[in-house]
Amino acid sequence: MPKKKKTFGRRLRTRGGMSVRKQWTRITQSVRRHHRCPRCSSISVKRDSVGIWECGKCGYRFAGGAYQPITKTGQASMRVR
Repeated sequence: MPKKKKTFGRRLRTRGGMSVRKQWTRITQSVRRHHRCPRCSSISVKRDSVGIWECGKCGYRFAGGAYQPITKTGQASMRVR
């Protein structure tokens, strides 16, 4: 019996090619993993919605990037202050 074709959810079946699938996989893994909280430093920050991140331990909600809670542009703007 032949192996079942690997699908990446219902989003990417036959479209895009392998480079798009790798990029999509890398982004979704980054979004779904837990990140470090800027207030309490525990690794319990999860994405609430696009650009909104929330710590599960201290309840701190903050704005960040769409795929990562802290972006390079955000870090640069914090240094200027």
